[in-house]
Amino acid sequence: MFDRLKSKITALNENEMYLGEKRVRIEKLTIAKWRQLFEAVDKLPGLVVQILTAPQDDFYAYVISALDIAFEEVAQVVAILSGLDVDYIIENVGIDELFEYLARTVKKNRLDSVVKNAKSLLPTANK
Repeated sequence: MFDRLKSKITALNENEMYLGEKRVRIEKLTIAKWRQLFEAVDKLPGLVVQILTAPQDDFYAYVISALDIAFEEVAQVVAILSGLDVDYIIENVGIDELFEYLARTVKKNRLDSVVKNAKSLLPTANK
């Protein structure tokens, strides 16, 4: 059993991980995938933006509030990004794995920079 577990761990590259017992890749977020995400969710897009722009001191409070409001949508997002069935995710994937998968997806796609760049393109309010 130890050898099987060891081979599971060593065989992963930086863009792979396990969700439950299934190996998944952290993929590039394309325009097509982005559209799929927005078609599948209702509340989550606004919550994601709030989380990404949350003050660092309040980041975890924002995440917990968002999960409470839209947990089913979080599972749907991970299903779309990973290619796994949403029911499998709900029944077999730990919250820690969901967070890690989403964090690695954000990092790979530099979504923090995307938000900053998008904000810089918006007109500023004149006082």
